[in-house]
Amino acid sequence: RGTTLMMHAPISTHSATLAAISASAATTQQQSCDISPILHPQAGVHSDKTKTFWSATANALYIVRENGTDLFGQTPDFAAKLAACPDLVDHGRRGPIGYDADPIAGLDLWRRADDAATVDRPSAPVAFHAIGWLPTAMDEAGWRELILTFLDEQLVANGMVADWALHALDDGQGGWIKKPHMHAVITGRFWRGPRLGQPQAAWLSTAKRRNALGNAWVATVGEAI
Repeated sequence: RGTTLMMHAPISTHSATLAAISASAATTQQQSCDISPILHPQAGVHSDKTKTFWSATANALYIVRENGTDLFGQTPDFAAKLAACPDLVDHGRRGPIGYDADPIAGLDLWRRADDAATVDRPSAPVAFHAIGWLPTAMDEAGWRELILTFLDEQLVANGMVADWALHALDDGQGGWIKKPHMHAVITGRFWRGPRLGQPQAAWLSTAKRRNALGNAWVATVGEAI
């Protein structure tokens, strides 16, 4: 485990921020996608450049609504959020050949990135958190196919690994409690090889690259409807 920098803020703090991102995205463009860097707090201060939880591990747990620990300690109670609003439809991981091998299976992928970020360029992103809106006039199979197509073509093909989750909850009356959307936690550092844990500048390190990925999401959704 890395050095403890500070304790997690209440889940409401981060959930409200992520909800604000989602609401803004939904307002500005129906099928838009927002990608935010995941950054560890520095000197006890959380960066205003990120809108996510503090670690890659916590973000990966959040999207599947599971509790756990990271280098900051116990995560907020994500499971309670799921109990209050059962919006998790499906989830999984996509990556190049070897992405599911030990010692990077499961949460170890993100724990290793978090540990590396405590010593190797701590100011660089640990990973990235994407939120992409899905068409409401589509079933679960269609949403899943759209998500996997996007991840495979835009991320896996470029060497990245992503944990993804599909969230949606209808109200049973033709409306939505939670409109369908994708969460993806995406690697921002080398996840294997001699440069393990070092930031990978060629992926999503710049706003320009993240905007291009957001545009690719819009194009992928557009082709599917």
